[in-house]
Amino acid sequence: MLSNKVYIIAGGVFTVLFIVLAMTEFSTGYPDDGLQDLFYAALSAGAGTLLYVLDRRQRERRDAR
Repeated sequence: MLSNKVYIIAGGVFTVLFIVLAMTEFSTGYPDDGLQDLFYAALSAGAGTLLYVLDRRQRERRDAR
């Protein structure tokens, strides 16, 4: 099973890729597709942040034992 850090890093990578894709689509004249990619970037960033917070809480609980 993969650790949470791998998912956190993957969320960051996907966020950057969706932002680059959105910038490309905005510059080529597809603003609707660009907005959709920005939504996916925000979703990826949110998922990565949530996993980071959950991983940190899990580590704190483990250290408290």
